[in-house]
Amino acid sequence: MPQTYEIRDPIHGTILITEDERPVVDHPWVQRLRHIRQLGFVSLVYPGAVHDRFQHSLGVMHLAADRFRRLVEAKPKALAGFAKADLDYGYQVLRFAGLLHDAGHAPFSHTAEHYLPPVEAVRLPESWYRSGQLPSGRQARHEDLSLALVHGLVGEGVLAEDLAHDIVAVLSSTVRRSPRLANLGTLVAILRALVSGEIDADRGDYLLRDSHFLGVTYGIYDLPRLSACETILNGPDGPELGLDVHGVHALEGLLLARYHMFLQVYFHKTPPAFEYYLERAIAEGEVEFSLARGLQDLVELRDDSIITRLHDARAKGMEWSRRILNREPAKLVLRERIGAESQENFLAAELVGALNQAGCHVFTRHSRQQFTGIAGAGAAATGTRLLCERRVLGRALVEPVTNHSELLAAFNKPIDLNHTYVLRADVDKATAVMEKLQAWA
Repeated sequence: MPQTYEIRDPIHGTILITEDERPVVDHPWVQRLRHIRQLGFVSLVYPGAVHDRFQHSLGVMHLAADRFRRLVEAKPKALAGFAKADLDYGYQVLRFAGLLHDAGHAPFSHTAEHYLPPVEAVRLPESWYRSGQLPSGRQARHEDLSLALVHGLVGEGVLAEDLAHDIVAVLSSTVRRSPRLANLGTLVAILRALVSGEIDADRGDYLLRDSHFLGVTYGIYDLPRLSACETILNGPDGPELGLDVHGVHALEGLLLARYHMFLQVYFHKTPPAFEYYLERAIAEGEVEFSLARGLQDLVELRDDSIITRLHDARAKGMEWSRRILNREPAKLVLRERIGAESQENFLAAELVGALNQAGCHVFTRHSRQQFTGIAGAGAAATGTRLLCERRVLGRALVEPVTNHSELLAAFNKPIDLNHTYVLRADVDKATAVMEKLQAWA
C-alpha cells in the first residue's frame, strides 16, 4: 500500500495524495498556483475571495477521482469488459489531469489571456498530436500552457513521459493516447467528462469553493445527490457518463447555481473595470508583462510579482497602476444585455458617442457565458449529450436527459452582457451628458 499524505480542505474534508503524486504537487511550477487567485479582482467586491488555484486544483483532483472510484465500485454492466489494472491506470491519469488542468493560468487568470504568445511558442511535440490536430496560426490559450507545463514536468523528472502523454490526452482530444491508455477505449470519454464536461469536477468544485470563500449561497448545489445519481451507461458509441433519472433535479440545481454565480459574482460590474486598468497598465508600459517565451515566462509570473510591479509604477506616478492599487472604481453608465430588446440597447451607441464628444474616457467590457450545450441547438452544434436511465416495469430505458427537464432548454440561451464605464474623474461630465440625453428622449 503506497504511503499517503493528508491535506485538510474546507470543501471536501480530507484530500489524500500518494507518494507518487507528491513530487508533482510539491513542484515549484504547481506550487506557483498558490500565488494565482482563483477569482482575480473579485476580491475587491468580496474580500473573502482570496483563495487560489492551487486549492481548486487539489479539489478537482479529489472530486474527479472520488466520483470515478464510486462509478467503478458500482460495477455497471458498461464496465464489465475492463481489466482492473486498466481501470486503476485510468484512475491515476484522471487524478493528475484534475490536478494539472489549470496549471497554465497566468497571473490574474483570464485577464492575462490577451497577452499570451502565438501557440507555436508553447505547443507540445508534434508527435503527441493526432494527425492534422497540431495547433497553429492562433494565439495560445491557458489550456495550451497547461499542456506544455505537463510536458515540461517530464523534463523536470517528476512525471514519466507515457503518463504525462496520457494526462494531456485526457485534457485534450487533439492529443494521441499511449498504448496503455488506448486499452481503455471509449472509457477515456468518461475521464474527460469528469474533468471537463457538463457535470465535471471543475465546476463541481469551483461553485462550492467560491461560495464558501465569498460568503454567499448562490453557488450551493446538492453534490452528494448528484454524485449518488451518476452512472455509466451504454451509449451509442460505448460507455459514457450519465445519470439516473432521479438525479435530473440535482443537475438542474447545478445549472441554477452556475447561473446565479455568474450573474451575482463572476459578472459583477466592478472587476471588469479593474481588468481594463491592468490591460492599460501593461499596454502602456507601466508594468512589464511578457509571455513571449511561453512556459519559460509563465512559471516565473505570479499575482504578487505583478502587484509588486504595480507598486513600483504607482510610486513613479503611473495612473493605471494608481487606480488599481487605490481601488478606484470606474463609473458604470450602461449595462446592456446583448440581443435583448430594450430602450437602453438602442441608446447605447448614441450614449458612447456623446460621452466621447464630451471628453470622457469611455470603455466597454464584454461578458458572455453559455451554461450548457446539452439541449437545443447548442447540443446539435457541439455534439454534447447527457443520457439518463429510468426503469419502467423493471426494464431500463436510456434516454436524453432533456426528455426529463424543461429547465435545460432555458439554459441554452447565454448571458451576454456589455458594461460601459467612464473613469471616476469624468463622472460629472458623464452625468451632464446622460441628463441631456434623458431630456431629449
